[in-house]
Amino acid sequence: MTIMKSGISRRAFLGLGATAAVAAGAGLAGCSPASSEGGSAQAAQGSASSESSWKTAPEEITEFAKEYDCDVVVCGHGFAGITACRELAEEGYKVILVEKQPEDTYAAVGNEFAALNASILKERGVPEIDPVEFFQNWMTITGNYPNQELVMKFAQHSGENSDWYLSELSDSDFETMTTAFFPKTEHQLDNIGPIKFWPSVCSFYGDCNQTKIHEYNRAVAQEKGAEFLFSTEALYVIMNNGQVAGLVAKNPDGNLKLNARAVVIACGGFGGNAEMMADLMPDMYHALVGDEQLTSMSANDGRGVQMAYWAGAHLETCPIPGMNMKGLSLPGKMNCLPQAVWIDENGKRFCNEYYATSEQRGLATVYKSRKTKFAVCDANFPEYRQYTIPQHAGFTATEENIASLQESLDKAYAIFKGTYEEPEQAEGEGGGMGPVTTIDFIADDTLEGLAGQLGLTGDAVANFVETISNYNAYCEAGADQEYGRDAAVLFPVKEPPFYACTFDPVLGETMVTCGGIITDGDQNALDENFEPIPGLYVSGNDCGRRFGYEYITPIPGCSLGMAITLGRECGKSVGAYLA
Repeated sequence: MTIMKSGISRRAFLGLGATAAVAAGAGLAGCSPASSEGGSAQAAQGSASSESSWKTAPEEITEFAKEYDCDVVVCGHGFAGITACRELAEEGYKVILVEKQPEDTYAAVGNEFAALNASILKERGVPEIDPVEFFQNWMTITGNYPNQELVMKFAQHSGENSDWYLSELSDSDFETMTTAFFPKTEHQLDNIGPIKFWPSVCSFYGDCNQTKIHEYNRAVAQEKGAEFLFSTEALYVIMNNGQVAGLVAKNPDGNLKLNARAVVIACGGFGGNAEMMADLMPDMYHALVGDEQLTSMSANDGRGVQMAYWAGAHLETCPIPGMNMKGLSLPGKMNCLPQAVWIDENGKRFCNEYYATSEQRGLATVYKSRKTKFAVCDANFPEYRQYTIPQHAGFTATEENIASLQESLDKAYAIFKGTYEEPEQAEGEGGGMGPVTTIDFIADDTLEGLAGQLGLTGDAVANFVETISNYNAYCEAGADQEYGRDAAVLFPVKEPPFYACTFDPVLGETMVTCGGIITDGDQNALDENFEPIPGLYVSGNDCGRRFGYEYITPIPGCSLGMAITLGRECGKSVGAYLA
């Protein structure tokens, strides 16, 4: 027996003792990073509502082109899905993985992942990390909101699971791997105040990328008997008397029924679903102004979260975090220039510019006017810029990058003096990377002159000069009495020429969403009473309570790192359930 979660109360729904059975609804896409209709460009319309259309499960499908029998179905070939699949196959279970992308064009999304104590990193001299210290630091940053079991599993098992994930790579594959922020540059920091950071990351931007590594893991799973159904869209979980009985999917052959005792949902979030973003990220939705929209670089339409919800799973009750959504301003400005002083349209500072966690650093901009803001520095900025921490939006202070920064400042000063001549550029030259060369600075010999160039007038000019004077006094005293910026990163703005760049804030975009369904420490989805739903597991970016109110990176690449480690741990949990 199957029912839809629609038109009845949750209490009545659970009282029926049956399950959500749903089919493909018009306009609903699948659970891979492949593009979907509307996708990330669609604006979030309407407000969060319990009557949102995505919460209504489509009708049950009863006719199938093909039927499969297996132990477990994995939905999604992302980092969590492939590791769960491989683990279960290696344990001897019959696994079928469904993935919407075609096999011949399959591509993994993302390049680098956090890996605590992975063997390849230790071989290269990356310092070991105490898992307990990492856990405590994570919980401090996130306000103790995340599921402590999941965070500790990541901390304790990242090394061994990263080794396992990379086990099929050749020596030549590893030669293409780099480690962001390692070796450390001269002034690279390990912490700002109580918040710690580590350069323990595996970066695969070369010939051996994550798609290739996924293919390696897929081959191992297939060798152990796993079956992969590409070009296949997961539709809904089949439930029977309150427990999982399989999955309904579809592909070009028609509707498919996969009979199984367990389903792992790892479909990658809901960034491509405007309605779900408005519902599940209400803090950002209601902070938008003017033409701002909730958008995402991801086209994942939320099918994973939908399927779990239709099957009775509990949605997260706090706003779901996005990756780099709340105030991380790109390209190359504001959050990427924390060593500078940030000034608003009134000529005043408005926050701690160098708050330790980059993803939280620009939170103040969410609740400020969207008028132009400014990052201000002095002639010593190439030195101050070298004080960085290993995290997203960080800056690698190589000689080349510092020289490029100095060139940008020199260009700005030459423009100010009227002596700048555009250099001849050979064919194929140009471009640049992120905050290194793409910032257009404004220069002046005086603060008053710089204020005028920034468009400040009247009281705003006086405020600007006074603000910088007060800030310099805080730097000299070693204590920021205004916004509490840590003494280790208080850099004065005293030596001319002075420089600034502008930023026009626009909020609402996220790379991906990072949650949705509440699980226990085994990633077993929980029902409305926070009891496990037998056979229903959720991992990766569909799994909630891994972060706080925003994604964080005490190591770059925590999202993929967590997916790899917790994906395998989810596979182990499912194996224990099936045993």
